[in-house]
Amino acid sequence: MAPLCPLAAVLGLLLATAPEEERGKLSMVPFVLPAYQPETSFLLGSAASLVYQPPATSGRRESQILLAAAASVRGQFTLLLQPDVYFQDDRLNLTATASAARFPDRFFGLGARTRAEDEETFTPVFFELEVSPKWRVAPRLYVGPTLRYQHARITRVAEGGALQATTGASGGATLQLGLTALYDSRDNTLNPTAGFLARLNLRSANGDWGSDYTFGLLRLDARQYLPLPWGERHVLAMQGLVELRRGEPPFYDTGRLGGMEMSRGHLEGRFRERQHLAAQLEYRAPLFWRLGGVAFASATTVARSPGAFTLRDLKPAGGLGLRFAPLSDVPVNLRLDVAYGTDMSFYLNLGEAF
Repeated sequence: MAPLCPLAAVLGLLLATAPEEERGKLSMVPFVLPAYQPETSFLLGSAASLVYQPPATSGRRESQILLAAAASVRGQFTLLLQPDVYFQDDRLNLTATASAARFPDRFFGLGARTRAEDEETFTPVFFELEVSPKWRVAPRLYVGPTLRYQHARITRVAEGGALQATTGASGGATLQLGLTALYDSRDNTLNPTAGFLARLNLRSANGDWGSDYTFGLLRLDARQYLPLPWGERHVLAMQGLVELRRGEPPFYDTGRLGGMEMSRGHLEGRFRERQHLAAQLEYRAPLFWRLGGVAFASATTVARSPGAFTLRDLKPAGGLGLRFAPLSDVPVNLRLDVAYGTDMSFYLNLGEAF
């Protein structure tokens, strides 16, 4: 975890520049366990979440830096660095993602009606960097520019398959520039029990900027957290997602149904297309000691164009999960979810799905 040290200095700066009575607390939540998800099978995962909690009386937001690495029995590896940090008494929010992955994967075609028997295997190697500094322009509202760079190299594509004729089959570089707006009234950024979050991304890729593909993206992610009246920390969490694209994005940058966050129970990328609509809800409840339980359900679909969405193509899924808090005073959980969509799926990870 040595790469975390310079980032620890960033959060340490938050402590050092604050008056002693307002310095808050710095904690690390570790996660070193065999993990499992349908996309990877078994893998050895290691993660650390470095968390800064300001004093409860300060009214300031929590900050977090996540560092994760994993290698699977299928020859996959991923590295991820993901800070979400607040500076200057919450006037500035910096989010970023730096990731690298070699991820043998499966392609079933584009659209919501692809067949399992059309599966093709391929091996992409990805590098991605996204940076989004946002300034507070109104209470709870942050706005700022976004830069996203992605480089992909696709290897081991099946000869004569559908993937060879699909945009992005040879990989390439994509540079996207745009704008992000964030509204956040959650009571806690790490594990909210009340409040609302909406994140709007507008990004565009253009050949004049050095991108191999030209397309635009509108992405809206909205989340509501409702405390329930029959007990402390009983929460109903809801999320809606809209992704709309124009132009010709590469297949690996289209909307992908499934995964460990949205649409648990479906293999990530089993259905993919330019347009993506998704909704999910989750009931969260404490059990005993540091354990909690959840029940969740989702409905998701993809389509070629906004006018092509139909109820017939909705893909439902649902499941149950357990939560364990490694540290009693830091609201970051280890989660184990069991879900069914197209198949029975298991997920073991750090942090909530949303």
